[in-house]
Amino acid sequence: MRLSYPLLISTSLITLLSACTSTPPATNTETVSVISTPPPATPFSHIIGTSFRGQLSYKNNQAYFKPCDDSEQYPIQTEEPLTDIYQQIGNSKSEPVYIEFAGEISFTDEKSRSSVVTRIDKVHHMAAAKSSLQCAKATDNFSFKATGDAPYWRINIHENQLYFAAKTSNQSYTITNSKIESDKQHLLHATNEDGQRLTLKIEPGQCYLSDHKEYWGYTTKVESVDGQFFGCGELGELANDQSYTGEYFSQTIQQQDINLSLNDNHTVVFQQGELSEQNIKTGFWKSNTPDSVVIMLTKEGGKNIREELVFKRQGLSLICTEINNNNVLTSLDHPITFDKMNAKHGEVNDGRTQVKRQFSPQQLDAPNQIDIEVQSAVRQYFKIHRTDPKNTRFNSVRFDLNGDGKKEAIVLLDWCSSNGCEMLVFEEKDKGLVFSSRVSRIQAPIEVAHTQHFSWQDLLVKKNNQWLQLESDGLSYPLKVSDAKTVDAPLQSTGVLLFSQGRPTTWFSIK
Repeated sequence: MRLSYPLLISTSLITLLSACTSTPPATNTETVSVISTPPPATPFSHIIGTSFRGQLSYKNNQAYFKPCDDSEQYPIQTEEPLTDIYQQIGNSKSEPVYIEFAGEISFTDEKSRSSVVTRIDKVHHMAAAKSSLQCAKATDNFSFKATGDAPYWRINIHENQLYFAAKTSNQSYTITNSKIESDKQHLLHATNEDGQRLTLKIEPGQCYLSDHKEYWGYTTKVESVDGQFFGCGELGELANDQSYTGEYFSQTIQQQDINLSLNDNHTVVFQQGELSEQNIKTGFWKSNTPDSVVIMLTKEGGKNIREELVFKRQGLSLICTEINNNNVLTSLDHPITFDKMNAKHGEVNDGRTQVKRQFSPQQLDAPNQIDIEVQSAVRQYFKIHRTDPKNTRFNSVRFDLNGDGKKEAIVLLDWCSSNGCEMLVFEEKDKGLVFSSRVSRIQAPIEVAHTQHFSWQDLLVKKNNQWLQLESDGLSYPLKVSDAKTVDAPLQSTGVLLFSQGRPTTWFSIK
């Protein structure tokens, strides 16, 4: 486990730092007047375009937003015509509606009763309570979708694929550029296997469906061999297997544990110290870049606070060098590093404690049929790492490696030599497969051991007539088999064999 320096995010820390740099007393006897100059105010970070979803409601003509899976309501500031849209979909002022929008949660001034305010920059979707699945609606399986009626039609765009369905036909098209920015007009061109062309025009604007029970933030026009179609569209929020959400852990040089939870609904829980004397702060996280995230802490107990940390990402770790407390910026002498974990530190085993599991010996051979979900996860893995898989192929088996009742995907790529093949491990989450580990030069078959580290079963492989044991460090298995420890014999085997027949003889295309 990487050790990092103390994280003491409090006014007392900043006071202590100031005391350490105070001016020494004057040596002469004359009276000296010292005028202290306060540090210049540093504004908090401004993030444009973060996506939010939840409920919109009104009270005393003030709009409030309640994020999904959050019990708190936050006042809204916006120049968007919220009230007009709300009234168009036929709701009384006492009935909440479902809303998706781009904007930001930010600090209020120090005199406000609320710790934060919600700014809405662009409404993507709004629907009456009975006209939508609301927070149960999936928004991570498309980048853009559109629909219309009279006649009915619909479009779903995922990556560079466009799927068009109408009463006359269903067609799949390939587009050259599917990146859609929320505040711009776009004209997308696509072609299907028969060479037929489709054009989709997307323009920001108010659009209503289903007798004005749903609002979508874009107007759309389709031109295809089936004719012209008009309707509404909305942006999606594609899942990313390198997303920020999850549990992070840091340990100070005084051996003080710090847990940081970044939740799907953009809330944050910061826990420092032992359980009996734990300091707990809550707030929000926000980001619109792949390599930086802002954490704003707004509550400590029942008290409003205004503390901000800006993290840079290195791999799956977050590193902070500055703290902004009430607009006063303090640079840290040493960076603070948080490592991403599979679960909150202290709530599962620490690498030594065993969670009892029962195993039945079984042999899992490489299947002769492709696993579509795994194919999509591997494709996304290469996309995130900006690598073209070209002619790379794969095969996979499924087994629950971490005891959560969900089966991980253990993938072998056909990047093989006499030293073994490249292996990827994807953890099964509620939203699908998430990348966990990559191990180079691994020989099949792979045996699952009874022993565990950080709730993940150890893996046993044989190489050069020696047995090696791969142990999770709480984040991943070792990058190289050569980094695994040598064991005398696989005495701790569960009898579960992955790729039991050895290296696969059947491989599947990634694309």
